[in-house]
Amino acid sequence: MARRPTMSLEVNEMTSISSPPKVARLLTPPEAAAFLSVSPRTLMRLTSTGGLAFVRVGGQRRYEFETLLAFVAAQRQGG
Repeated sequence: MARRPTMSLEVNEMTSISSPPKVARLLTPPEAAAFLSVSPRTLMRLTSTGGLAFVRVGGQRRYEFETLLAFVAAQRQGG
C-alpha cells in the first residue's frame, strides 16, 4: 500500500494562524420565546420596540443565542 505524503505547516514570527470565526447559534421565534420563558407575542413586542435584536435569514426572523443571553443579563435585578 502506497503511503501518502504528509504536509507540514511551518509557523514563524511573520505568520500566524487565527482560529475560525465563531458561528452564532440562531434560534427560531418559538425557540427564543421558550428560552426566555415568554409567549411568542411578548417576544414580538420586545423585538418591535427595539428591546431585542434579531437577524433575518431568508426573510425570517432568527435570534442569536448570545443576544438572548445578553438580554437576560441586562434584565437581571438585585444582587
